[in-house]
Amino acid sequence: MKVLTRRVFFKYMAMLGLVTWSTTPLYAKVPKDTFKYQETPNDGKRCLNCVYFLPQTNECKMVEGSISPDGWCRIFQEKK
Repeated sequence: MKVLTRRVFFKYMAMLGLVTWSTTPLYAKVPKDTFKYQETPNDGKRCLNCVYFLPQTNECKMVEGSISPDGWCRIFQEKK
């Protein structure tokens, strides 16, 4: 039976930490009601023109679930 040295143990733990850190998203999406998401535009502002909106999948980088291109929420940031 091979004995695991302290140095080897810590080396493996460090590698495991790097793998875990590199595969974990650095942000978490929040529920729609947190940002007062609505399915309709607000004063002409809509998700389609927001920096967080992903049109390929109708998703938002910040808000959970399916997002309408015509929707709006409090964190709206217009694309420049």
